[in-house]
Amino acid sequence: MSYDVYYSTGGGSMVYGGSDVWVNNWLREVSPKLDYPSKLLIHRRRPEGRNIEFDSPIEILWQGDDPQKFDKYMNECRRLHILHGYYTPHKLITQNQDKLSSVVIHVSVELSLKAGFQLNVPKLKHYSANPQWEGQVTKMADKVIWIGLDRIPLHDEVDVIDIPNYYEFQNNLQCNDSDVVGFAARCETRKSPHYLDGIKSMAFTDTKDWNWWRAHYKCMFENTRLYQFNYKNIHRFYGRDDWGISHSCHLNEPFGYSIFQAFDYGKLPILQMDWLKDFEYPFRAFTKEQFKHQVDNISELSVKERNDYLNGFRDYLRQYDNKQEWTDKYLEIYNS
Repeated sequence: MSYDVYYSTGGGSMVYGGSDVWVNNWLREVSPKLDYPSKLLIHRRRPEGRNIEFDSPIEILWQGDDPQKFDKYMNECRRLHILHGYYTPHKLITQNQDKLSSVVIHVSVELSLKAGFQLNVPKLKHYSANPQWEGQVTKMADKVIWIGLDRIPLHDEVDVIDIPNYYEFQNNLQCNDSDVVGFAARCETRKSPHYLDGIKSMAFTDTKDWNWWRAHYKCMFENTRLYQFNYKNIHRFYGRDDWGISHSCHLNEPFGYSIFQAFDYGKLPILQMDWLKDFEYPFRAFTKEQFKHQVDNISELSVKERNDYLNGFRDYLRQYDNKQEWTDKYLEIYNS
């Protein structure tokens, strides 16, 4: 029977970052409405000792469970769609490039790899990535989809369909008076975790990556409480009332689920200069010194003043609370 393959590197209850959140949204909202028989192929080993749950009726195969069947499904499909792929070349993609109907781009590798130079950080903390592969795979695909809020260099190289992620505001909490800074993100360089060094804060992230910054950047983090990241606890962390300022100062951030969560949970964020830069917002920083200055500025605000800033920006962000529009745009691509 003819079928389409949707290729990913993760999904289900195994969530490590924004791309996994995106895949889960796709599984829940898009996959049940696909017209053509389809399979989700996850190119990795199933984690041992963990029950990974999926909210979708689509057939799912892990590459590690049956490598031969995985290859067979890839090689014999009608169309291939990359939901989230690796950032380095793989022969399963190149040998099926004639079927590659679409690829979703979740981050600009070119911009992400430049973060160390831009932030003047001597050692780059980054996942394995090849910027040439990004250009190659996007030229193979019939359709290239970008999930971010702003243009990236790729827009000047290929035709790009812009479908920004969506975020549902479900909490709409108000600010508190805490001056403690919270950080809920991965520890790659462009997220600037080192900005927390010396600041009263708490971090919800991977402890091994956190210790990389201790060893390679000589951060002490003596005023930071560290919590091991587990996605099932994300709402508990954001719902705490013992922190009130969000370290959302992430360079070249494509969309920023964690930033939207900060606004949703009433945590007034400090943003990078480039995130939705056309919206006038006073609490932005580029350097570590500027970040500390903005922490001090927010600490001087009353709760009412904090809420005025937060509510104004949150109202602007509601344009991305558009799940149905997002779903329809993808179905138009996949069902055409």
